[in-house]
Amino acid sequence: MNTVSFENVVKPVDSSFCAVSYRNAYFAAPLHIHPEYELILIESGTGLTFVGDTVRKMSPGDFMLIGRNLPHLWLSADEYYEKGTKLTCSSVYSQFNTDIFPSEYTKVPEFESIHILLSKSQRGLLFEGDKQLELQDAFRKLPTYDNFEKLVNLYKILYSLSKDCCYTFLTSEQYRANQAISENDIIIKKAYDYMNKYYQENISLEDIASHVGMNPSALCRYYKKNTGKTLFGYLSELRISYAAKLLMNKNIAINQVAYDCGYNNLSHFNRQFKSIIGKTPSEYCKLMRSEQNVINQNHS
Repeated sequence: MNTVSFENVVKPVDSSFCAVSYRNAYFAAPLHIHPEYELILIESGTGLTFVGDTVRKMSPGDFMLIGRNLPHLWLSADEYYEKGTKLTCSSVYSQFNTDIFPSEYTKVPEFESIHILLSKSQRGLLFEGDKQLELQDAFRKLPTYDNFEKLVNLYKILYSLSKDCCYTFLTSEQYRANQAISENDIIIKKAYDYMNKYYQENISLEDIASHVGMNPSALCRYYKKNTGKTLFGYLSELRISYAAKLLMNKNIAINQVAYDCGYNNLSHFNRQFKSIIGKTPSEYCKLMRSEQNVINQNHS
């Protein structure tokens, strides 16, 4: 089964962070997380962007900042995977941790706006406007610099993004709210961790409660009081969100997607999918194929 994978970011031996120019027939990384922040510019290639709980069209020129351990995936359109294709996908990206900044940088006034920007990136940011277009040119050059010059220029880019650029969030407010709750509440965090790990299996309330160390009924009440939803409401959203991602691959049958997402009953899966997405799996597939065709026509 496919799950959210952990990417081990490899830094150059003589550098504290990486800056890379990437080119391939398609974007190859699966849905993944890593503890580093990621600043990425899509140079070429179309398809879909998955960040947290949202899906959007991916286009050249997308300039994004992804927060720590925020699940993300760049899914190339179908034609990029065809045998013998001459199409290519390319990007420039930098992955870095806060250890590239001075110790206790959050208390340094000159880094305040960067700290705020990184905090906001936990919902994923898509930069907009003319100023970020200028910064794209500076960012393209980042992999070519020597180490000290590379670090200084990353500082400058992040500072300009934090002070001069507009952006939209890539995830919903509810997604970040759930993250904030799980970070500050050990009980909710344990429940989330268990469901995030085993959501593709046939887990029960008793399984979750045993992991958390609470009575099942007490856990249900506590979870509902502190999150505003039920345990199995969250579990269903998690499963269906993953199902929506899998359905982007036209070579996977709907019944296989249902099974891979923890559903043994196709009718139940169809009902759950429609209640959360607003369309049946078949209708959703047709809609996404239609949107993909529009993307292809716009870039042909």
